[in-house]
Amino acid sequence: MGTGHCPAVRFGVPRNAYRTLMSLLARTSIVSAATLASRVLGFARDAAIAAVLGAGPRADALMAALSLPLLARRLLAEGAFNLAFVPALFRARARGDGAAPGQLAAAVAVLLGGLLVVAGALGIVFMAPLIGLLAPGFEADGARAETAIACGRIALAYLPLAGLAAVFGGLANAAHRVLLPALAPVVANLTVLAVIAALVLSGEMDGTAAVYAIAAATVAAGVAQLALMMLAARGSGLWPAWQVPRGAPAWRAAGSVLRAAAPALLFAGLSQFRLLMAAALVSGAPGAVAALNYAQRLMDLPLGLVGASAGAVLVPALLRGGSGKDASASGALLAALAFALPAAVGLFVLAEPIVAVLFQRGSFSAEDSRMTAELLALLALSLPLQGLERILSATAAAAGLLAGAERVALLSLAVCLGGGAALGVLYGPAGATAGIAVSAAVSVGLLATLLARHGHLALEGRVVRVALGLAGAAALMGLGVTAAAQAWPAGPHGGIAAAPRLAVLVAAGMGIYGAAALLARRLA
Repeated sequence: MGTGHCPAVRFGVPRNAYRTLMSLLARTSIVSAATLASRVLGFARDAAIAAVLGAGPRADALMAALSLPLLARRLLAEGAFNLAFVPALFRARARGDGAAPGQLAAAVAVLLGGLLVVAGALGIVFMAPLIGLLAPGFEADGARAETAIACGRIALAYLPLAGLAAVFGGLANAAHRVLLPALAPVVANLTVLAVIAALVLSGEMDGTAAVYAIAAATVAAGVAQLALMMLAARGSGLWPAWQVPRGAPAWRAAGSVLRAAAPALLFAGLSQFRLLMAAALVSGAPGAVAALNYAQRLMDLPLGLVGASAGAVLVPALLRGGSGKDASASGALLAALAFALPAAVGLFVLAEPIVAVLFQRGSFSAEDSRMTAELLALLALSLPLQGLERILSATAAAAGLLAGAERVALLSLAVCLGGGAALGVLYGPAGATAGIAVSAAVSVGLLATLLARHGHLALEGRVVRVALGLAGAAALMGLGVTAAAQAWPAGPHGGIAAAPRLAVLVAAGMGIYGAAALLARRLA
């Protein structure tokens, strides 16, 4: 066979598609690395806050006050908004009018920024009833409520900054300028860490002054994030035309962008919405709001990596087409389970030493560590479910079943609130937190039913056997780690002194899971 038989094909992929794939993978690698760095720094930020404030009333107040700015960041500044905005920019540029993308960007910036300014102003005026809604348990503790109200009014200045950052980030991404937008969350977390470091160095860690400073640092982080996004968008060739757009088309297109973004924002914020509901339900217990937020931070890293592992399966499947596309959903599900199951079991079994090593220092006491570990173990139950939920909802959207997926998401939130409230009455903060797992289980079941009914999800026998094998390997890992932890009792103190024991237990768990998973794959 001659070497020139098929020069345009590598591994069955046309040369131009191969080059496109390499470009996409390069950009994806940049974003993935920056996302990982952001998650790690986000954890470092919360660990620093824990060291300064612990998990007491001041930390409760701060976490409640920051819940809306964090929700805005998750919805706007982390890419979901781009799913509607970037395609609209390409459509505007395709019309051949060189000013069209700039006019659209200006119209979107005015509409989105204006809406968020109004929302922020209303939030400042009505912050007291808003905190009453987000944390009804604060009502019995006047000082905690007052601190949360004051911090919330400071932090709401972040809302319009997040909206404008999303617009400029979309402009940069439309021009394939991914590095600076990907680094924006890193810069935001570094800004907050710098403020906390200044507090520690100055000795101003007592009283509510530290809480107010950290709330203000969130706004400073928003300014830094916006500045970086503007710098990234400056050379995109899509810079907004900073005058009132002429004619109705730009305004209609901007309205369409905001309407089209709503479903993506709902799916992107699902875990944050659940966290808000759970926090409201546990707010009557002192320290529970802060403990729940610290536990959720430890969940964010594996959840983000589940999405990355799914993407590694889906991208090649899209290039293959045909049967590769048909297998992409089941392949992504297996990839998510292969990572999420051992992560969930590890977080469940090792919740106490993980929290003790990572958080127990400074003002974060052993009792704070115990409460956070209890809530982390319960959150871990939802990790595989939330990973599957992300893949199934993305598959439903790609299959044109967006309306059905939206109904499932809204129903799951209703289950989270109702189920968490019922369980909270019986079991306190632990029951309210368990409502998150119940909600995710309902969502996965309904999404799988929706996809199967429309012929987009058909799990073959081998896929089921591999999934069961992975579950068995994770269970075996849990038993092995539990036995090892009992054979090597923890010392009386947390912090860095407990790190060697935790490292050995984690390494043992990884070894057991890896060997068991390989064996299960051979048997399947």
